[in-house]
Amino acid sequence: MYRTCRLFIVLSLLHLLTSQVLAQSSPTSRVCIIGSGYSGLAAARYMQNYGLNYTVFEATRNIGGTWRYDPRVGTDEDGLPIFSSQYKNLRINSPYKIMEFHDYSFPEGTRSFISGGCFYKYMKSFVRHFGLMDNIQVQSLITWVEWTGYSWNLTYMKTDTRQNYTEECGFVVVATGEYSTPKIPHIKGQELYKGKTMHSHDYKDPEDFRGQRVMLIGAGPSGLDLAVQLSNVTSKLVHSQHIIKSFKIYNQPDFPGNYISKPNVKYFTPNGAVFEDDTSEEFDIIIYCTGFYYNHPFLSTQSSGVTTTENYVMPLYQAVVNINQPTMTFIGICKPGFAKILDLQAQYSAALAAGQFKLPTKDTMLRHWLEHVHMLKESQYKITDVNSVGINIDKYFEALHKEAGVPLLPPVYTSMFTFSGKTLLEDLLHYRDYDYHIISDTQFKKNLNPSKEICPFDD
Repeated sequence: MYRTCRLFIVLSLLHLLTSQVLAQSSPTSRVCIIGSGYSGLAAARYMQNYGLNYTVFEATRNIGGTWRYDPRVGTDEDGLPIFSSQYKNLRINSPYKIMEFHDYSFPEGTRSFISGGCFYKYMKSFVRHFGLMDNIQVQSLITWVEWTGYSWNLTYMKTDTRQNYTEECGFVVVATGEYSTPKIPHIKGQELYKGKTMHSHDYKDPEDFRGQRVMLIGAGPSGLDLAVQLSNVTSKLVHSQHIIKSFKIYNQPDFPGNYISKPNVKYFTPNGAVFEDDTSEEFDIIIYCTGFYYNHPFLSTQSSGVTTTENYVMPLYQAVVNINQPTMTFIGICKPGFAKILDLQAQYSAALAAGQFKLPTKDTMLRHWLEHVHMLKESQYKITDVNSVGINIDKYFEALHKEAGVPLLPPVYTSMFTFSGKTLLEDLLHYRDYDYHIISDTQFKKNLNPSKEICPFDD
């Protein structure tokens, strides 16, 4: 695995040394932003702040990305895949304080763990407040992005007419998210199983599974949330996961008697599965809660300057800038999934596009990236985590601040993000019943508030 990474690094270095593109140091003529989810909207707002000429290209008819709930499965009215993984009754799993756009806050008194629908209304309010819609071009599916030697050619298809168009862009922001291409691992005997199989991407409503025998695979955010939703409606809920030991360290959720916790699947049978502890269960439906792949089929691998796979994009300086073609940035490629990171990356991208700071030389950027990869390896990260910002998130925020002059985010936000993730495991069924309040740049407090939601952005 590491040998493969070294090969890609060498290839990236060779590509870097042969590239003749200069680092961005003056305002760009036109910015093209791909995607109008959280990252794309944040980028649009900052490009507008700098007075740049920009267009957001959105494939669907609506803004919001994965935060817009769509009850359909498969394709939409224009024949596009349903990109959103939002489901009914979703509530955010982090306090809204660490998800807000900069300088656009929820009113005080709002319940900390709001519904996904309320957060989507907040995003629409954000678009109205800053007047972004005039620069968002919907029903425009990006099909190809290519570097011509002096600018970017961006080709898109209008999904209503099926006509293709190509436009020239001086700067490109890739903000397409990562929650639309399901990852389903190969497990022995999958082809033998006769029941229904699906991914959490297509999960919409717990009522669809009432009275059925369901197995969940995975215990990431979706796996844990679906366990909570489905444990009250299914006749049997088998949960295959490999964080059982973690649950023993923390508090085992007090699920109903129909909930059965199991280790990883050893192999499937026609009607169920045998697990690594050699026990077996039968069920009617498998829901894979196993995450998502990166998907950038529109990027020209020959000219874009980045190596893209299902698991990573590289080399990126500061987890944002395409080192080989620094007039392209990526927002939201990095881990962890902390919304404040996306907002700061959007500010950083806009400052770069506006010529507010000058990047280091390519040699320096590549050396910085290689050192970061080495640090991740020393910290026991997997090679597929090459886009992670690392353990010290505040140090990453400080680096963006020093280089681009973006606001320095107080450490209380990272502390709140880390703490709320820990409480999710400690009290899965009730962690959302608390409100979080920021006391200072370093401190916050929480208090019990199991009240019903009143969304302040209801139309």
